[in-house]
Amino acid sequence: MMPDDFAHMAMWWGPGMLLLLAFSYGLLRLAQLWMERTLDAKRRQMESLFAMAEQYVKQFLNAQRSQAEALGRLASSVEQSDSRDSLEHQQILVALRAMNGDIERLIEKN
Repeated sequence: MMPDDFAHMAMWWGPGMLLLLAFSYGLLRLAQLWMERTLDAKRRQMESLFAMAEQYVKQFLNAQRSQAEALGRLASSVEQSDSRDSLEHQQILVALRAMNGDIERLIEKN
């Protein structure tokens, strides 16, 4: 099945095959580069999304801490007053102090 003039056939097909291999290699490198850039862009988007979520959580926790501190100050001022505080008021004060402590622990973890 080999042609008689193998050298003649190699002369015709050899450069074409080299060009095909060179273009194939170039296209594969281009595709690899495109995929790396696409994945890098998606990674950066996810990092920025997580950074925004972290920022919002920190702002929320700071707002909660400020509210807990204000409620703690209010509770201590009510507790120090000599007015007639009922048992229900005392229970609310205890709950506010516990909530303030829980929020402080949450903020310290982050």
